[in-house]
Amino acid sequence: MNKKLILTILFALCTMVIVAQTDNTTPRATREKTKYEKMFGEVQYGEKIYKKGSNWLTFGLGASYKINYEPTYEKGLNRTAALAYHFRYKAMYFNVGWHFSGEYYFIEYWYNQNLKSRATHQLNDFHAGAGLRFEDRWYNFAFFIGPAWAIAMIPNPDNPSGSIVKHTVGGHVEVQTTFKFLYDLGIGVSLFGSFNKYYQVIGAQGHFYFSSAYKRKY
Repeated sequence: MNKKLILTILFALCTMVIVAQTDNTTPRATREKTKYEKMFGEVQYGEKIYKKGSNWLTFGLGASYKINYEPTYEKGLNRTAALAYHFRYKAMYFNVGWHFSGEYYFIEYWYNQNLKSRATHQLNDFHAGAGLRFEDRWYNFAFFIGPAWAIAMIPNPDNPSGSIVKHTVGGHVEVQTTFKFLYDLGIGVSLFGSFNKYYQVIGAQGHFYFSSAYKRKY
């Protein structure tokens, strides 16, 4: 191997080392945060980092009261349950969920033989909505309203011991107040109303709050 080739290789290697060192020491430009990233930044509590404005899930149980549209339908207290997912798009909040109100929970029909001969009267609605949210370290307050698709099992006028199924559109409204014992976990109370032509209820539930706010340890 001649001297010219060796010098050429050494020159090329030195050039690569110098360029690599220059690249490593040159500061790189970072992407500027959007206004929503600035609005919903990260916060630290203890040794954990959380993201403000994160999505959350609620599961609730409680009682509702039938305020039926038809005056001949029986009014009264119901058992109620709900599951809903709440999410943010830019600065606006939305939710999708399921709500149940009925004289008995599903599981009660399974283990109580005396209920199997009774007509089932209940409401299941699947709803979506838009709303507002106010969040702090210790609380989460939210309000949602929107349309619902209701599946109502109501008394059968031709058979007092039976029921018929009605499908209809309606509306759903909910107000949540949550105490967060951790930034991403909490318990609270929800007040709600589900309104449609066949089976209308208003009620209250105790709920569990699960947020995706946790990001990492500090």
